Amino acid sequence: MATLVLGAVMISFAPIFVKLVGQEALGPTAIAFWRNLFGGITLMLLTLVSGRSLILPKTLWRFALLAGFVFFLDLFVWHKSIIYTGAGMATILGNTQVFATSVLGVVLFREKLTLRFIIAAFSAMGGVVLLVGVGGEVEFSTTYLKGVGFGLLTGVAYASYLITLKTASRQPDRLDPVVFMTWTSFFSAFFLGITGLLEPDPFIPPTLGDFGIVLALGVTVQALAWIVIMRSLALLEASRTGLVLLLQPTLATVWGMLFFAEEMGPTQLVGAAITLAAIYVGSLRAAKFGAAAPVD
Repeated sequence: MATLVLGAVMISFAPIFVKLVGQEALGPTAIAFWRNLFGGITLMLLTLVSGRSLILPKTLWRFALLAGFVFFLDLFVWHKSIIYTGAGMATILGNTQVFATSVLGVVLFREKLTLRFIIAAFSAMGGVVLLVGVGGEVEFSTTYLKGVGFGLLTGVAYASYLITLKTASRQPDRLDPVVFMTWTSFFSAFFLGITGLLEPDPFIPPTLGDFGIVLALGVTVQALAWIVIMRSLALLEASRTGLVLLLQPTLATVWGMLFFAEEMGPTQLVGAAITLAAIYVGSLRAAKFGAAAPVD
């Protein structure tokens, strides 16, 4: 449990790293590229030091490529949502992957939805409406609305990523999570690199400080935090992990307020509380598909 809490705290800083760099120094897609590149290198070194092989079974290569592409889509929209709406809101919106994962599970694996889950899903939808500022004093600028849209797309993209991982784990060949995550990171970095170079935003870290931030993002979030979380998830009940991992969006919101003076009105705070509670209840239903996992 202490290890899982540590992992949740570590990963809660992911959107903070993104905002610390800032769009003036690096574009959001470029930040995601460096995150995956440095994370992949870290995972590769850890694999080699442990004496394991980096070679994946033939049946898993296509899943690693697919996972890398889907994770590229996930970070592509999530980082833009962080820039446009703030660290806390983007992370809460992305956590709606709990519901997208379950819907995909119904379509792909013929799972059944419980009444509790359906109630949680509708509650979350109501919470999101309040969270984005409907009925409050939020100014609905074009940039803000784009950020909200990107945040909701994050939930769909990340759910697709989790379903890809679940499908890969069901293959006959043994899946080494760290090795698989290594190649997923490299493939994702490839797609992000191509996209980032085509965008007008800066791509190379301009200062040593910016380089250090994206290096820390890759090492702590992409590599170490995920290793810590993956090992903890296998040892704890889904209900407990779902609750503990709500620390991620909650702390991301707190960090956003402390470090960047991000503000939420009373209506938005109520919406955030309703959404987080619904996500927790929904994660109990969807835990078997990995939906209790933190966002990015």
